[in-house]
Amino acid sequence: MYSRIGKLSAYLLDRRRFFSFVLSCAIFPVIFLSSCSTRPVLSGKLPSDSLAEATKREFVAATLLCAKEEYRGAADCYQKLLTVDPSNAAIHYALSKAYAGLGAIDSARFYSEKSVLLNPGNKYYLSFLAAIAHQMHDYSRAADLYRQLAALEQGSAEPLSYLALEYLAAEQPEKALAVFQEILAIDPKDKTAQAQVLLMEIKLLHYHDAISTVMELIEQGNDKDKLSLTLGELYMQTRQYDLAVKAFREVLHENPRFLPAWLALFEVSVQSNNRPVFLEDLNRFYNTHQVSLEQKIDLAKLFVVRSSQDSSFVEPSFAMIDEINKHYPNNSNVYALRGNIKLLHGQEAASIADFKKSLLLDSGNIDIWEDLVAAYLTLKEYRQAEKTVSIVIKRFPTRPLRFRALEGEVCFQTGSIKKAVLLLEKVVQPQVAKKDKQTYLQAGSILALCYDKLGLPAKSIRLYDAILDIDAGNVFMMNNLAYLLAVQGKELSRAKELALKAVAAEPENASYLDTLGWVLFKLGEYDKSCETLEKAAGINTREPEILDHLFQAYEKLGNPEKAHEMNAKMKKLQRK
Repeated sequence: MYSRIGKLSAYLLDRRRFFSFVLSCAIFPVIFLSSCSTRPVLSGKLPSDSLAEATKREFVAATLLCAKEEYRGAADCYQKLLTVDPSNAAIHYALSKAYAGLGAIDSARFYSEKSVLLNPGNKYYLSFLAAIAHQMHDYSRAADLYRQLAALEQGSAEPLSYLALEYLAAEQPEKALAVFQEILAIDPKDKTAQAQVLLMEIKLLHYHDAISTVMELIEQGNDKDKLSLTLGELYMQTRQYDLAVKAFREVLHENPRFLPAWLALFEVSVQSNNRPVFLEDLNRFYNTHQVSLEQKIDLAKLFVVRSSQDSSFVEPSFAMIDEINKHYPNNSNVYALRGNIKLLHGQEAASIADFKKSLLLDSGNIDIWEDLVAAYLTLKEYRQAEKTVSIVIKRFPTRPLRFRALEGEVCFQTGSIKKAVLLLEKVVQPQVAKKDKQTYLQAGSILALCYDKLGLPAKSIRLYDAILDIDAGNVFMMNNLAYLLAVQGKELSRAKELALKAVAAEPENASYLDTLGWVLFKLGEYDKSCETLEKAAGINTREPEILDHLFQAYEKLGNPEKAHEMNAKMKKLQRK
């Protein structure tokens, strides 16, 4: 079921960057207070000062090199110091940071692990190793370290926040949820943790828990409208439709302008199949003066989009547009919207009346003229489309590229192929592909067919390749290119791959099956070709080209009776 649960904005926790530890070396003078020379003192006769004093000087000198980003020199110095004091956790830690500065992450982790092993109670060592583990995508180790830090800093939310993020990185939302709940136990008003808990509960489908969380947030007075909307949507998920309606109506009582609540209210009625309540709320919505006509039309458009994805929204969409038409009978946009939903759901002939009515009210709207041309093209009334385009050309000396693409398609369908090419080549340009991909694809697909009609298959192939570079998943273009390659007898292995992808995407598409069958025929795989073409012919019984291909496949397989049958059917269809 489609879910409209709002995504609350989670306050993302700031993660200290990995190299912040590399650039910060200020804690070492606390450990080693004396400065020292940079000359080596670990071999030969020591000066009069003690070994400890010399070590301190060498450590500070290495730390200064680290601060100046001279990590190689610092690392060499720390390595020498370890030969004198191999159990010094601070030196291992410093060496780890130097290696991190050099980008040697494995070495950095090795010495960081040693520092934690030698001094497991030092929060700096634990934090740095946790950052390295995260950098290496070892989220489990990082989580263990942040748990240790949390134990050292009881009552502090910061290490718990990092721990929760590690669980999220490791895709362990249940554990992350538990940690965010720990944070709320420390600070019940922590907004970040509240938001994260709600998000985790929704993600994990813990809807009843999420309902309780939202109620608590509403009591705190935070973003009441949005939270009440989320509460209603959670009630929808748990099929508590009456409570959902109550929540949405309470929001609208306080804020009648809040369109998301209106939309959600209508969706409850659709999901619960309660038409009377839907119409009641719809009438109330259109009588609401706090919502503008444009907003009412926009909401209806959202329902139209939903109707293309979910059949349960088709009838309510028509009801919504009919109701708005009753309230605003002279609004051209309402008629245009009704024409579009009819066009969307296979009522092309009926859509034309709405588009014409819309144009009577607003003849200067080129978008509506475009819709009318599209309706004629869908109905294959190409001459009517051509006449309408002529009217538009006279009325609108300058027209958008989108309409020029439509002009080109009309020219193609009415046989003016060269004129179509001139129009479409102006649209099929790289800059258009960047600004308006859909128009580019529409124009490009027709232009490729024009090139094919003009006997320019090489141009068609190049154009299909260019289109697929921009829209690699376009199965329509895959199919057309595969068929063209099959007809040309070129790159048949590639043609087969493209045809198989197209059929996998739409296994009941007769045209795509025909293409695959013909590619297999060209490859000499006659049994598979015949099987595929038979399926295509079974889906579309009135396409002569499929029957012609099947006729040839039967001939190759030595089945003259079937071949004769297909040939007779094909000729009968061609005579009609």
